[in-house]
Amino acid sequence: KKTSPFKIIVVLCDLSESTKNMRNIYLESFKEIISSIGHGDAIYVVKITESSIEEPEIPIKEVFPEFIPKDKFGNPTDNPLIVKRERKKADEKLRRKKEKCIEDAERLFFSRERILRTDILSSLLVAEKIFKNFPEKKPILVILSDMVEDSSDYNFKKEKLTKERIREIIENEKSKGRLPDLRGVKIYVIGAQARDKEKFFSIQNFWMNYFKECGAILEKKNYGSALIKFEE
Repeated sequence: KKTSPFKIIVVLCDLSESTKNMRNIYLESFKEIISSIGHGDAIYVVKITESSIEEPEIPIKEVFPEFIPKDKFGNPTDNPLIVKRERKKADEKLRRKKEKCIEDAERLFFSRERILRTDILSSLLVAEKIFKNFPEKKPILVILSDMVEDSSDYNFKKEKLTKERIREIIENEKSKGRLPDLRGVKIYVIGAQARDKEKFFSIQNFWMNYFKECGAILEKKNYGSALIKFEE
């Protein structure tokens, strides 16, 4: 399957009370992500809530059109004068759309909505659906979250995430048909936190194993409390 050079970025945003102190980091990271977007790319922002799969709306969904310069008859052209003029117009349109995305994201990150639980696992099924709608684009998943799953099924604050327990959770999700297909998806985690170092690493270990099982690519350097480098 030949993929285009364009990318689809899905941003999952954890808006639970436990991430209140992370919202500025969310916004700064989002700005960096948006700065990587060009003509032909797409970005969707999805909320992680108590029941992410049941969220009725996707707060941001923006598909940026490809840049195809056309002459006055509407035919594609490589005439340098037309290309230059059309590119200027297209770049300005892109800039305005990207600015609006940042404004919308800021409103979302700092909204007064009170969300007490964190259902990360089902938000990944939403991401899977979005990626399936853009099979020709390079899939990138950004998760803005402390990564502490706290849903009706699992509570990582209380769970002892041993190797055996991690395997058990993954097998349980698989048997229920709830393991998302994220083959080839590159993942960035921004905002990861825990009450102590041991807890941080056991939660990280869970997600490394989980995403590997989903076929996704999560490198340790891209899992942390802040975005070090967005290489897209």
